[in-house]
Amino acid sequence: MTTVCKNHPDREAKRKCHYCRATICAECQEKIAHHIYCSKSCYYLEIFERTVALFQMGISQSLRWVKQTGLFRWRNVFDGLLLIGIVVSIWIASQSYKLAQLKPSEVTVDEPIKKPLTIREYATHLDTLKVLHPLPSEMILRNTFDIEGEAEDNRIVSLSSGGKVLQVQIVKGKKFRFKNVVAKPGTNHFIVRSMREDGSSVVLEEIHFKFGKPTPEYLSRDFVRGNRNEKKLALTFDGGYLDNTTAEILDILKNENVRATFFLTGIYLRKYPEMVKRIVKENHVVGNHTWSHPHLTTFAQNGKHETLTNVTPEMIQQELLRTADLFQVITGEKMSILWRAPYGEHNREIRVWAAAAGFRHVGWTVGRNWEEGMDSMDWVADKNSPAYHTAEEIAEKIIAFGKGKKQEANGAVILMHLGTERQDDYPHLKLPEIIDDFKNRGYQFVTIPELL
Repeated sequence: MTTVCKNHPDREAKRKCHYCRATICAECQEKIAHHIYCSKSCYYLEIFERTVALFQMGISQSLRWVKQTGLFRWRNVFDGLLLIGIVVSIWIASQSYKLAQLKPSEVTVDEPIKKPLTIREYATHLDTLKVLHPLPSEMILRNTFDIEGEAEDNRIVSLSSGGKVLQVQIVKGKKFRFKNVVAKPGTNHFIVRSMREDGSSVVLEEIHFKFGKPTPEYLSRDFVRGNRNEKKLALTFDGGYLDNTTAEILDILKNENVRATFFLTGIYLRKYPEMVKRIVKENHVVGNHTWSHPHLTTFAQNGKHETLTNVTPEMIQQELLRTADLFQVITGEKMSILWRAPYGEHNREIRVWAAAAGFRHVGWTVGRNWEEGMDSMDWVADKNSPAYHTAEEIAEKIIAFGKGKKQEANGAVILMHLGTERQDDYPHLKLPEIIDDFKNRGYQFVTIPELL
């Protein structure tokens, strides 16, 4: 059974105090007179008890002799007291000698007793490390997931669960990542530890969550914005049938160290399998954009989201499942359960049908007009169209979103596209400017599963 230090409950410990027998880590060990103690107090207590024992032995011997002979001999008592004096004198002399050997800089005054640090405070006090994913409020959508974090280079970090060490690695490039961690149905508990130079370990993060199949009620909700109290936002890209800007977008995201969420159609998967593999290899999340990118509601006809007569539960589910199957064939991995309706055409009925197949809808953050939403409209190529906006206008609109309001762009979902029919003035080239502006304001770019 694993034991922990009595002073630091986040550390494993094997040695015991010679006096009180409490388990203690390397930092708490006091080596005195060839033994290990948890503190000088225990050492002093042991000396005191031994001295008292010697004193009691002298008295008991005297009383025993008196009982046997009927005489009272002070010599036995005197011998006991003399022995006590000798022991105390030797100890005082040894302590004086130790103090005499210390340099002035090594002599310190005991500090007042401070309130013990919590596990999280202790980890922060010792190491500059943190877990970036998954976060406490994050939902795990698959039975395998990655745990990511930041730490100092060459630091050894380990992942354990149920008392068993699952993975160990050395931090490189100030990042660590435990891949393909398996989540079991029900409650899961993982511990990330950091090894210190003296061989001891400190708990970096304890991860608790429940994993199970999402309910239809949860999946049928439309997600358009995350937590408005956290400075996080998500970049999302729809891939329908064009691919002429994807490579440049991926290069920019890689250079900016940003992960995004891509919603791809079956048509896109079939036409550009190598690009799909690159998206997955670079650790982006891929969601479902249906197979053929069909219209699902009457919005284009009457401005209302009424389900079209040819749209049925079977049709919706086939569009999504067929795309997910092809994605797994191409990449060897399961597609995310997230989906986005083509043209933003959906309603509760359609979302419920998709939920029955295990998919949850993700839209984007909208407002009363184009200026107040996060739809870039970057796909519009006709410069004479009232819906056309220059790359500069699109960048300015996204950067200005929510400014002057209390929660600004917290939790926002940005919509852009992987292909364009524009011949110039490409909005995706403004991505570095957009990303840098938000980062400078303290924002973190995350994927949709991290924003949920």
